[in-house]
Amino acid sequence: MKKRLIVGTFFAAMAALAIIGCSSTAADKAASLNPTTGAHPASWQTAHWSEYLKNPDGCKPCHGSTTDRAAAGGTSGVSCFGCHHPNGPHHPAGWADPLQHGRAGAQLAPGTGAYFQGTGFASCTVCHGSEYTNPVGVTPSCTSCHTQAPHGAKPWIDRTSALKPNHDKTDEANAAECAKCHALGAHSDITPKPPAPAGTTPGCFNGTLCHTKSF
Repeated sequence: MKKRLIVGTFFAAMAALAIIGCSSTAADKAASLNPTTGAHPASWQTAHWSEYLKNPDGCKPCHGSTTDRAAAGGTSGVSCFGCHHPNGPHHPAGWADPLQHGRAGAQLAPGTGAYFQGTGFASCTVCHGSEYTNPVGVTPSCTSCHTQAPHGAKPWIDRTSALKPNHDKTDEANAAECAKCHALGAHSDITPKPPAPAGTTPGCFNGTLCHTKSF
């Protein structure tokens, strides 16, 4: 009887340590894990990315590796790859290539895509900051690579090569992001600046940015 009590106490202590171990990370403290079930609150699915970026290792005790699918799952048995696939919560290999994260991602119409948070320039702001210069947690700012984020300097407007990510290949649905820097032609060499009534929805060819007509 005494032996059973000791064994039972041991396993109870181990279970408590497992729960404490999972909930002691920065990410899980912010999640306010249920101490009985170990579950995150319902809102965690839409908010967890910011806590992950502050402390990527904080998710590993419960969810295993975030880079190796074979080592994913952790103590919870719930892999990050279940939602973030096929690369986990990271960009795919080759993402540093501007043709990958530029035309293949940011320049497309906003929406859900194959990359980390979807497509369109606004998807970059999730990790790299609303102004592309104020990143969340461990992520870099766009300006760490692009001197004129969210895109590089000229030849951004170079039409001499189909391989260069010229801005005319950007879906017009991204105009609201472009307006952050280019409202009424700001930061462009166009004079005079295109006119547009206050409150006009940003568009590529309606006088709210740099052009009043398509070319």
